Amino acid sequence: MSWIIALASFGFCWWLTRRATERATELAPTGLLRSPLYWLSNALVLVLLALVMYIAHTHDQSPVPPFVWFTVFAVIVALLVMRRALKWRYPV
Repeated sequence: MSWIIALASFGFCWWLTRRATERATELAPTGLLRSPLYWLSNALVLVLLALVMYIAHTHDQSPVPPFVWFTVFAVIVALLVMRRALKWRYPV
């Protein structure tokens, strides 16, 4: 059973990589991949992922501090604004 899950995980990762490569070759001529907004939005996604993982880890042991929730909310709002700015600047 575990080899089926491992094979499915490998296939999914291969499919994601293939799709990301196609998307990157599609976006390269537009200049989006060199945009600082694009890289900043990717960094904010990583920050959001780290905060959510921190919340999931801390939630079992103690209550989550309110400033972490405020930070998560601020990052989500910033990501929505950046998404709108990227769609306005690079309408692909």
